[in-house]
Amino acid sequence: MIDTLPFVAVLISAILHASWNALARAGSEPGDIVAAAVIGAGIISLPGLAWFGPPAAAAWPWLLGGMVINTFGIRFAMAAYRHASFGLTYPIMRAGIPLMTLPLGIVLLGEWPRPTGFAGVVMIASALIMLAFAAHRAGRTELRGVLFALVSAVAGAGYTTADAIGVRLGGTVMGYAFALAIGNAILIGLLTQWERGDLMPMLRRHGAKGLGLSLISMSSFLLYIWAVSITPVALAAALRETSVLFAIAFAHFFLREAIGRFHIAAGALAFAGIIAIRIG
Repeated sequence: MIDTLPFVAVLISAILHASWNALARAGSEPGDIVAAAVIGAGIISLPGLAWFGPPAAAAWPWLLGGMVINTFGIRFAMAAYRHASFGLTYPIMRAGIPLMTLPLGIVLLGEWPRPTGFAGVVMIASALIMLAFAAHRAGRTELRGVLFALVSAVAGAGYTTADAIGVRLGGTVMGYAFALAIGNAILIGLLTQWERGDLMPMLRRHGAKGLGLSLISMSSFLLYIWAVSITPVALAAALRETSVLFAIAFAHFFLREAIGRFHIAAGALAFAGIIAIRIG
């Protein structure tokens, strides 16, 4: 069971996460826009880190480890997108995170969810798998893409659990979140410059939009990281992944993308999972 305030915080976080991703997808170069948003989030986090101070030393191994794992996850996600459709690989990655976070939370944090909460995690993950199946039925699949997506999901569960441990050891939720955002911005900036050599031109093209999106993404992350500091990580992660359902709704109503019966059924199943987590 999740208390009311963190429950609401994670759901708002999911809506904000879906919002900025949908806005990024609406652009002509969504990958570059996402990178600009990550870098922008690091820039706007500098005053916050100066104000709240860095997390305690005990949190830094988890923070740095989570950053490295996250970087690998991003690389495998990009590989998955190259070999299979976004509609197939993205739900697989997001479904895998709460399912794999659940045993990690039990082993590393001793967080045993109640049966209802466990069922809620499974229902939300199953809803996301249904979305992947809908993409598969449309004929857009390749085994390599699915495998890369699964590896990315393992990485996602790893950095999600690392953040849950790190923020609890850090002594300052805000300081941890801002330090993490700055670290991610540095890594993404270095990777972009190393791979393409056009970091500054990319930021000039997308910096303004990226900065706007970074305000939304940081608001989403701050709400989530606060909630996970006091909430079982598997339950919070499952609720956060409902952002996929919100993103589909935004894509349908604002981007005019079609949805089918699998999308509707997945939404109903995810809604049941949300209720189960709340009352579990």
